[in-house]
Amino acid sequence: MMSIFVAVALVLTSAILSVAFPLATYTFTLAAFGLTHVLTELHYVDNRFRQRLGNNLCWRMSQLLILIIGLRSLQVLSLIPTWLSITLELSCVVALVILVIPVLAKKDWRLGIFGTILCLLLSFGIFSSATLTLLIFAILHNITPVGFIAERWRGKTRNYALLICVVVFILIPLLIISGLPNQVLSSFGLVAWEASLFPVGGLDNHLGVFVPPQLQNEAIAISLFSAAVFLQTMHYAVVIGVLPKWENHQKSQIKYHLFTWVVGFLSVILFVSFTREFIHTRAVYGIIAAVHAWVEIPILLLSLAIPENSQMSFQSISSQKLSN
Repeated sequence: MMSIFVAVALVLTSAILSVAFPLATYTFTLAAFGLTHVLTELHYVDNRFRQRLGNNLCWRMSQLLILIIGLRSLQVLSLIPTWLSITLELSCVVALVILVIPVLAKKDWRLGIFGTILCLLLSFGIFSSATLTLLIFAILHNITPVGFIAERWRGKTRNYALLICVVVFILIPLLIISGLPNQVLSSFGLVAWEASLFPVGGLDNHLGVFVPPQLQNEAIAISLFSAAVFLQTMHYAVVIGVLPKWENHQKSQIKYHLFTWVVGFLSVILFVSFTREFIHTRAVYGIIAAVHAWVEIPILLLSLAIPENSQMSFQSISSQKLSN
């Protein structure tokens, strides 16, 4: 009962803060929990899916992720233009999906079609507006905890959890976008859009993280930004507060404790850097954040084909495909 109360309080508090103080909530949560959530999520993905991946597929995916790191690094150093970096990065994401299509098709032809359609949509997005496509995926990435929940649980437990996810990850953001929460809080004088806990510039300097340029001057822009900030906060909460509880640390408690100390140490360093130079630090943070965001797309697709209790790996299915 206490855990339910804490969860409800966290959701409501996050929603209120995201609407009342969107800039402060976005910048503080990113600085405080951004790196922690990235490393925690990568640790969970590695522990839960590595055995099912197989060495061959894991290596090929790693090559594409290393290429993405290189592209992001070149962009941060201003050695290549942003538009080119984004285009090439999204092309690598298409390649990541293409890698798993044979596995999906072998398991179920409908999954193969789904993967193919996703590739086509990504390709269309690259050619129409790569920047907008990247922004959309930055927002959609925040709902990946729903995928982890669906992959982890079964039966009534999963149905109940997914119902909660609908409320948290869909209904509440839509309510925020409607502008009603903003009107209510504004009537009590509780809204301060430009407020921040450390120097980050005005809200206009950050709207582009979640709001397309075409909408940044519209009345809905603040509500869209607030909704995305709330989603990001919920994403952090699930990744940091829930995923580690699903892992089995009994066999390697020392390694896990060492991991948590390293994560804490690095997160403190990055937090200090965020407070001193937010924009540049966010660009550097984006290099590792890109890895954890893009690797989850093929991973979650493959989890549809090979559930946890399956005796087969992704690699074995792929090998069967080739032998046939």
